[in-house]
Amino acid sequence: MNKKESISLVTILALGGLYLIWGSTFLSVRILLEFLPPLVISFSRNLVAGLLFLLWSVLGGHWKQLPLAHWKVHLSAGFLLITLGNGFMALAGQTIPSGLSSVFMAFGPLLLVVFFWISGRKPSNRKLIGTLIGFVGIILLASQKNLAIPGKEIDFYRGMGFLLIAVVAWNLGVFYIQFTKANTYHFTQVCAIQMLTGGLILVAIAFFQGDIQKVSIAELPSNAIGVFTYLALIGSMVGFGLFGYLSKVLDATLVSTYTYVNPIIALFLGNLILGESLSSILLLASSLILSAVLLITTEKTSTK
Repeated sequence: MNKKESISLVTILALGGLYLIWGSTFLSVRILLEFLPPLVISFSRNLVAGLLFLLWSVLGGHWKQLPLAHWKVHLSAGFLLITLGNGFMALAGQTIPSGLSSVFMAFGPLLLVVFFWISGRKPSNRKLIGTLIGFVGIILLASQKNLAIPGKEIDFYRGMGFLLIAVVAWNLGVFYIQFTKANTYHFTQVCAIQMLTGGLILVAIAFFQGDIQKVSIAELPSNAIGVFTYLALIGSMVGFGLFGYLSKVLDATLVSTYTYVNPIIALFLGNLILGESLSSILLLASSLILSAVLLITTEKTSTK
């Protein structure tokens, strides 16, 4: 289906808002880790946003009956995207700077090329070249122990392992939804199912680990509550709302530009607010990965 060729001011503002919001969520998680355990951050933001999406979907008349097969898809996607994707990304934030995390997560479109290739959809030469360039950037990042948060160098490779699990799980979830063609429902319904499923699993894990018992909401400073509110309402609710709107009015290629704009914003914010280092190696690896993503996501699809 062809999208509108002319882009309205509202759409431009929505795209810019998506860049800023999703580019800032890595920083938000990093700040909250000073006050809350990582899994508590992950489950609480997703449960709050998931419940609001559920209300939005039901009250807005968007909720549709799902066949059992599609329930299985979205419940599984919730586990992959939220429990593993969000959960391990938050765990990685204990040792990996927010800017570096954002660049690593931008590796996703390269993984999708590999997943679809395995499923029988051979990539073009352009996508293969982009994937190889991206892998070089990832290897370069993973080899630089000095990029860890100061004082956390000993845990750098564990953090990178957590990031690897997060990005693989997240994109397996995206691939699974696309491969099964189960994403024909309103985004509020899909987000509600996936966020609540993944969030509830994280609650159980955090409880058995004793993380929930460590939290005292009354002792949280106001700035931590403010950052959490931003992460849950703006980062999740508004972010996914803008993404759903843009997916309807713009070509998918243009919407996907957030993949390589977000890391630039995250690197800048991490450096500006938390003083995270912008070393030459980090910038070189980031350039390789973002160039690879650009090669893959801007390829024109031929119509047969």
